[in-house]
Amino acid sequence: MSQVPEQTPAPPPPTKESAWTMQRIAVVIAGGLGGLLAALFVIGLLFAIFAEPIVTAARFQIVRDVFMILITLQGLLIIVALSVLVIQVARLINLLKTQTKPVLTNAQEAVNTAKATTQFVSANVTQPIVQASAFMAGARVFLRDVGGIRRAIRRSPNGAKHDNRNANGNSQSG
Repeated sequence: MSQVPEQTPAPPPPTKESAWTMQRIAVVIAGGLGGLLAALFVIGLLFAIFAEPIVTAARFQIVRDVFMILITLQGLLIIVALSVLVIQVARLINLLKTQTKPVLTNAQEAVNTAKATTQFVSANVTQPIVQASAFMAGARVFLRDVGGIRRAIRRSPNGAKHDNRNANGNSQSG
């Protein structure tokens, strides 16, 4: 069985950052609108200087009326957009009220269940184990001490009555 060396995927080619950032687009749009207004002002000024005033006034009344109609339509469009925005915000608030309350209720139930489980485990598992461990440690110390006393009073093999050692196994002088 021959081993094939692992092929690592080639890193993606570096992406060029676009020169058209949001700030640059906003500046271009604002500059275009400012240029358009300046051009309209210059055109109006040229008409006022070189054209016949009565004919120019009639033309500007038509342009003025068209702009007033466009501004009115824009106002209506803004009112409709604001109405849609208010409706969407109301729906969002309603959604948050109806969805977050059940989620919070479920979370509270989960916390209460976890608390009850912890108390049950503490009372029925942990506490008996700790008590049994403490009992066994005490019994071990008791047996060690009893064994130490027995060794302390045990007769020595050479016929002496008592072995003069204390419970720790050290010889006592005296």
